[in-house]
Amino acid sequence: GRALVSLLRSQDRDVRVLDLIAHPDVPTIVGDICDPSVAAKACDGVDVVFHTVAIVTQHPRKTPLIRRVNVAGTQVMLDAAQAAGVRRFVFTSSIDVVFDGSDISAGDESLPYAERFLDAYGRSKADAERLVLAANGQAGMATTALRAAGIFGPHDQHRLPVALAYIRRNGFVRLGDGGARFSHVYVDNLAHAHVLAAEALTLQSAVAGQAYFITDHKPTNFFDFLRPYVEAAGLGSLKGSIPGWVAWGLGCAFEGVYIGFGRFLSVDPVMTRYTVAAVCRDFWFVHDKATRDFGYEPVVSEDDALQRTLAWVRTL
Repeated sequence: GRALVSLLRSQDRDVRVLDLIAHPDVPTIVGDICDPSVAAKACDGVDVVFHTVAIVTQHPRKTPLIRRVNVAGTQVMLDAAQAAGVRRFVFTSSIDVVFDGSDISAGDESLPYAERFLDAYGRSKADAERLVLAANGQAGMATTALRAAGIFGPHDQHRLPVALAYIRRNGFVRLGDGGARFSHVYVDNLAHAHVLAAEALTLQSAVAGQAYFITDHKPTNFFDFLRPYVEAAGLGSLKGSIPGWVAWGLGCAFEGVYIGFGRFLSVDPVMTRYTVAAVCRDFWFVHDKATRDFGYEPVVSEDDALQRTLAWVRTL
């Protein structure tokens, strides 16, 4: 959301934000997207809605909150946008909508939704995406969904800070044999994709009612991706590896503990079946469809993305 607002304002777009907190440098409606009156106020007079809100957690006892915000909240926003006459609705989805724990290599939009999910978050994003795409053409509104790969970059709250905090406590250890590859996307490249999709989105366009995977540079093993940031944070070097089958067992055990005693535990579990599968299996995609339909290509190079993120990590 931050990167998208920054990009839109750099293009002299008139931007309004709906968030739980006020932002002093941009007009903000403070409130919960699950509140229809708040959503209606946010959508009034708006041409495009970029719906980036989601609860991202692996805590098994937070499923009701995940469903309320990620699914029901998306429906509230769709209803408000249609009632306000919004013409374009761009939804930030996730690669998780097709992931059941099996290997995915060079995945594209021909993949079906997963029939079973390893976590409530992935299921919620799939259900919300279905709502968004089904709303295409209703009340004259065109919709599209962008399935983000693992997002990284300055101001990240869910990926690098969590991983670095864990490594600081427990050391840098690889899960799996190092052969699995994962797709990331730098946050400014993802914001760029959102703007391009919105510009191309009309009811008559190829983008209407479609979903797109958004990646940028070549996939890598998750722990090779982490290595420069771990070193920049002064946390040492890779110290070894845990076999994937052992990590899977640990993930199952942690989930069991959280299901039984999660009401006493506020932080997410150290490992879950999803986190283990995501880093021990091939889990990478291509963005060819986005290039074809709305001209997406990354505007920030792999090296620039690394250097910008390293500079930010050093300030943490």
